[in-house]
Amino acid sequence: MKNFSFKMITAIILLFVCSIILVNDVPVSGTQQPLSSAMEAVGGKTEEFSVNAWVKLPSAQLSTAELESITQQVMSQLDIESQGYQLTRQQTDKHTTVRAEAVSSTFHALTSAQVINNGSSPLGAEAYLVINIEAKTEANLSMGQMQEKIAGIIKKFGTSPQISTCLIGWLDGKLMDGEEHKLLERAFMVIHARIIDRTKAEQFVSYTGFTSEIASWLQVAEQKINLNMAMRYSPYDNRTYITIGSPIITREY
Repeated sequence: MKNFSFKMITAIILLFVCSIILVNDVPVSGTQQPLSSAMEAVGGKTEEFSVNAWVKLPSAQLSTAELESITQQVMSQLDIESQGYQLTRQQTDKHTTVRAEAVSSTFHALTSAQVINNGSSPLGAEAYLVINIEAKTEANLSMGQMQEKIAGIIKKFGTSPQISTCLIGWLDGKLMDGEEHKLLERAFMVIHARIIDRTKAEQFVSYTGFTSEIASWLQVAEQKINLNMAMRYSPYDNRTYITIGSPIITREY
């Protein structure tokens, strides 16, 4: 599992704040079955899952010590003891960030509390809390239970938290040209999803859409979206990776 970097944390926050409006906020546990069905439809097996959550903190007037306290509280509520994670601090002209990170062979947890200075912006400084969990299925953790746990934790720190989930699997080898489109279309059909957008690049395909089988959704411009599927071939290990996220994919793939 790749490290969840400072740049990725900031990118996730900016993506939601600047481009996307959450218009339906419901419990996230109902996403697991449709995503699992989509994974099965492309012939993959879920090998990893991730849960990402963020919320805007009510005050941006937070010291480094206060940011540190927030990250420690979250790690404690995730049942990760202080000796089980590394605490780091980073300060620049644009942001002050404290993060706590726990890494094992099957589990990666990262909590980040960050104050972003917007300079001349009328919004002034803003503060955010981000929680990211990545786990391999062999860790015997339930994605649904982890979703509920993270939702309960992050709601204590601010209103209208945003939560995304992803399943990760793979197929051995490289697909024949055009096969990835057929598989993604099959997955969308199985969970009665409508394709809204397609993106294709070398070794990479991504579909975005909407399904009524997942209750929560985002509005981007004039469209509702709550499903994002991507397939990418890696010549390094000769695998075609499958990433399925709701409402969007919020991890590197």
